[in-house]
Amino acid sequence: MNPRSAHDELRQSLRRSLRDCVVVDCETTGLDPDNDRIIEVAALRVREGRPVALFHRVVDPGRSLPGFITSLTGLTDQQVRQAPPVADILGDLSAFLAHDTVVGHNVGFDLAFIDAEITTTHSTPRAASLSLCTAESARALVPRSRVGRYRLNTLAEAFDLDHRPSHRTVSDVLATLDLLHYLSGV
Repeated sequence: MNPRSAHDELRQSLRRSLRDCVVVDCETTGLDPDNDRIIEVAALRVREGRPVALFHRVVDPGRSLPGFITSLTGLTDQQVRQAPPVADILGDLSAFLAHDTVVGHNVGFDLAFIDAEITTTHSTPRAASLSLCTAESARALVPRSRVGRYRLNTLAEAFDLDHRPSHRTVSDVLATLDLLHYLSGV
């Protein structure tokens, strides 16, 4: 398959995803799903390319936040301590994610954390779903020389997207949806 037809096929797949998908993002206490915890999650349901519903929760990880996480996200120990534990929101989150393609920028990271939290809290496993990674899609479609790095903030700036990520989940899912639109050529 020549590169042009591979790109066309990927763009078609991205456009199909825009019909019915959920864009997800998690902020966490670190990078290891086996040892770190979710502190914030957002999921944006998309129909025909438009956002139609938002699931957003700050959750209590049951431990103090590392200083660099507070600096990165702006979330404080006081804010997360006032939030429900993740076990209390996993059922609703799993239901929100069910039946749609789950889209994220490095979506494997987000799903690994969600699945680890489900295992840790003995919650009902989420339904299996297709997933689509905008970081992988960008790597396949956009030359590195054009963007430098494939971070969400770098791509948002390079493509002048309407929403800019901020290491807060709502702004990040909106920026990811903008990126999905851009990459699909819509």
